[in-house]
Amino acid sequence: MKQLTKEDLRYIVYGASFYGGGGGGSMDEGIKLLENMIKENQNPTLDIYSVDEMEDDPMILSTMAAAMGSPIETKGKTFQEEAVNSIQGMAEEVKSRGGQLKYIYSGEMGGGNTLLPLYAAWKLDMPILDVDGNGRAVPAMNTSLAPIHDVATSPFLLASEMGDTLVARTKDPMDSASCEKIARYMCMAYNQGIGFSAWLMNKEDHLRGSAVGQMTKTIEVGKALADSTPDEVLEHLQKIFRDNGDACEVVIADGTITDIHISAEGGFDTGFTTILDNETGKRYTVVCQNENLFVKDDKGKVIITIPSIIALLNMGLGDEVRALSNSETEVGQHVALVLADADKRWYDRPECFDNWSEILESAGYTGKEVRLKGIK
Repeated sequence: MKQLTKEDLRYIVYGASFYGGGGGGSMDEGIKLLENMIKENQNPTLDIYSVDEMEDDPMILSTMAAAMGSPIETKGKTFQEEAVNSIQGMAEEVKSRGGQLKYIYSGEMGGGNTLLPLYAAWKLDMPILDVDGNGRAVPAMNTSLAPIHDVATSPFLLASEMGDTLVARTKDPMDSASCEKIARYMCMAYNQGIGFSAWLMNKEDHLRGSAVGQMTKTIEVGKALADSTPDEVLEHLQKIFRDNGDACEVVIADGTITDIHISAEGGFDTGFTTILDNETGKRYTVVCQNENLFVKDDKGKVIITIPSIIALLNMGLGDEVRALSNSETEVGQHVALVLADADKRWYDRPECFDNWSEILESAGYTGKEVRLKGIK
């Protein structure tokens, strides 16, 4: 067991924004959550356990908490009450099943969504795990690592800011698509945003279907972003990924956003962002549905697809560098376009790409997965 400090939590906000790949909420939401913690305690800390330190008892469980909805419609909302309410509701559900909810983990990466379960764990005085459910942001419950690796999504719990809760169970606990459908209807009923808790996982489940060690990696990436200048940050990021045996490629080091077309529909932000490479004069298009899904070069060739990380960095903030969510992009921003490996769990089964097919098709892509060089 280790302890996360206030500075670690700050680095997590920065690093999770990168791994969010355009989704997972904005950094402003994560910073606001951290500020709220500091208002209550000048030096907030959290106990963090490795997955190896978990009990072997299958009824000692963990759960995640996250926000679901349109990043544009809910921009600036922290969802902290929803997260706490969802975990409390899930704890009652676990107790009724004869188990114990002992740990909290992050369900996905993102500037707002990763600190959210950590905030809830801190409020409820519960430890967290050095793990993330996905190691990146995902647009839907059925595009997640857990169901691909045979971890049940149901039961799951939906919670509003006011404390309304709904325990949902699908006939088939593995039917994550039906879970997503129920959650999206509730999301729209609550003004495009709601909190939820799902994927009750024991030690064996995490070892099989989670991004193990992701919090440690996120802190490393966050430190590089938070403590580096624009002139050095890209080199620092590439070194971190290289040292971890992962690929990281800078497509545009000096770019300008020239066009954005994004609309909020059905709880998603869908559209594209066009970036001019100021060094070569080429234009690249990043297509998104909450998260960045794929990138096309100036000839229309797709050069990368999800589940790999597609990140835009705001390079025009003076000495600070921040990864951008698609709720924060603006025409005229000075940006870098960086591609990186997601957690290795995203490349160990064909279903890891196949489960994105419906979302990719709706965004206009029906081709094969495109990966970075170096992924085995």
